[in-house]
Amino acid sequence: MSRLHRFFRLSSLRDEIETRLLAQEYRALIIDDLVDDGTSHELQSKYAELSHEIGSHRRRHYR
Repeated sequence: MSRLHRFFRLSSLRDEIETRLLAQEYRALIIDDLVDDGTSHELQSKYAELSHEIGSHRRRHYR
């Protein structure tokens, strides 16, 4: 898989996770009795991993 293709795939996954996180936060604001089942934490963790991987790809690419 080319670097550029991988970069765009990772960016797309990160955008999807960010959208899901925002939806979780919005639901938490609207629904007072929303139970945290760990989904937000899991999504935040995946988001951070993807952001780190994308960042490391950028650093390798611009050297």
